[in-house]
Amino acid sequence: MTLSFISCEENIPRNRPVLDYDATAITDEPQEEEPSSELTIERPSGAIIIQPNHCACQNAKPISLGNCEAICSEKNSGANPETRLLYFETQTTAEISATDIEDIWGFCNTLPRDGSLTASCSIEVKDEKGNTNTLAFEPEKGATSFSVEVGGLSEDETYRLSIVENNSGARSTTIQMRLISDLIEDNIGGPLALMPVNQYSCLFRTGVIDSTDGSFIIEDVNRFHFYFISATRPEPLKASSLQTVNCHDMELYGTTPINSPLLEETTNVFTVWNREDPRFYNLGGEGKLRVHELLEQNIRLQGQTLSSSLNLFFELEWPSGIDDGDTGVGSEEDEGVAETISNKLGYYMTPFIDSETYKAYCPTQQHYYSNSALFKAMREIIGIDTEGLYAAKQDNVCDFILIRETVLKKIWFYIEGGQHIQPTSDTVAGKKIQFYWPADPSSPYIKKSHQRVYTLKQGNEISCGSASVPDDSSGSSGSDGIRSNYPPHDKRIGCIPKLEN
Repeated sequence: MTLSFISCEENIPRNRPVLDYDATAITDEPQEEEPSSELTIERPSGAIIIQPNHCACQNAKPISLGNCEAICSEKNSGANPETRLLYFETQTTAEISATDIEDIWGFCNTLPRDGSLTASCSIEVKDEKGNTNTLAFEPEKGATSFSVEVGGLSEDETYRLSIVENNSGARSTTIQMRLISDLIEDNIGGPLALMPVNQYSCLFRTGVIDSTDGSFIIEDVNRFHFYFISATRPEPLKASSLQTVNCHDMELYGTTPINSPLLEETTNVFTVWNREDPRFYNLGGEGKLRVHELLEQNIRLQGQTLSSSLNLFFELEWPSGIDDGDTGVGSEEDEGVAETISNKLGYYMTPFIDSETYKAYCPTQQHYYSNSALFKAMREIIGIDTEGLYAAKQDNVCDFILIRETVLKKIWFYIEGGQHIQPTSDTVAGKKIQFYWPADPSSPYIKKSHQRVYTLKQGNEISCGSASVPDDSSGSSGSDGIRSNYPPHDKRIGCIPKLEN
């Protein structure tokens, strides 16, 4: 068999293209062009977030609204502390941090892929009327905290500020800032000064003169209580007054009147705020106590506002002794009738009312560290726990005593069904609250022969023409410091610094 072989070359077409296996496959679709490295990087808006803890400072003091005391205390310590600077912190989203831009420096500067574009930033400032101005802003690479001069901005006007890239118009989030004018300097500093109050009593005798021998026949004896501070210790009575009144222990010290010690003198029965602290004076000339001005300023610096002026502190004026006739110059005695005299003991604070329970309370550390702007402001100026101050009248005698909450709650009661019942915060309202005095906490519900019955009174129930309490003392304040006519549920007349026990 003869085998014929046909050459394979005969079946190969001539001039056919040669397939290059290293080349891209041929298709009928048009090829996409590669991105040009000359294209500009797009800068996103809203990808720079200015944090809310921004503060304007001068001389290490805040000059803008916001809670800035701590922040500013660490600022402006350089060569030019008078310069007004706005300090702020930023955060970037992934639209910046995960791209070629990387950070705020990249947002504000020309990058290799920006081509012919020149990038730069400024801080846009818009006032309340919509007028726009700019502040210079040149961030450092990798920085997230910045400061800019704001000396050209007006005080007491609110501004809106944003970081803006000048060519693209891309911008950060917006913050509001308001510079404060005429900041009050608290040159005293620290908590308000305190003043201890002392208590004593006088025995008043009523009777008739015996027509036969002129002796004084006693018909009744009543005890009255008085209060004084060290600067207002009462003078000794006249010897001629001892027939009807004595304010020292005659059994121990004889019949010559003395003023130390006084009868039943008890030191530091409660504490008030010292009226000689300069912050209890009208230093601004606007008819307002400096302490109220400082509290209002602190609240504004936290970025909060008040619907009306604060009115928290009131002077406590109370009977302090007997005027038995020392009057005109050159005369030793006066034949007039002895009268009680009053003195200003110091300042107390209005009670506060819980807006949910409508129960009265006095601020403590727990309140000072709450979210209330007022209580935060009080933390620096008051700083200590407070407690209630109460007034009580002796049954059938026009004798009022002042008693602090810590002592009162160990001895108070109301009578129901013939039983002494200790009141609670839930049961005290609407009850006739009483106690036996002098106090005996060991057995408070058993009346001893030397004790008298006293009944709590609201501030507007203090009468007899001797005690002086402000007309609105029966009102209260909310946690915003605004006065209310709602009376305290437990009849406290105010709040005072709390003693140790």
